[in-house]
Amino acid sequence: MALKLEQFKQVVKFKGVQTQKTIALRPETAVTAGGDPTAALTLGAGLVGIYVGSGAPSITAVQGSMYFRTDGSSASTRLYINTTGSTTWTAVTTAA
Repeated sequence: MALKLEQFKQVVKFKGVQTQKTIALRPETAVTAGGDPTAALTLGAGLVGIYVGSGAPSITAVQGSMYFRTDGSSASTRLYINTTGSTTWTAVTTAA
């Protein structure tokens, strides 16, 4: 049984402390080419986010945000970090 977002907000706990923070989960949202800023985990208003998409990231995000590429096929196309607070993303080299 899936929880609706309002129900989910009421039961989320971190280390036994209930939080009033919003965690946006969108299981019905398909992976978007270049990323979708509305389907991300953001860590506060105006703070870093975690994004997912296919292809190289093309969205604007806060500097320090991460982008996981679902179709990354090499050690330098799987993970990106936003380095400017705009649309500049730098690939992070990962282990094979």
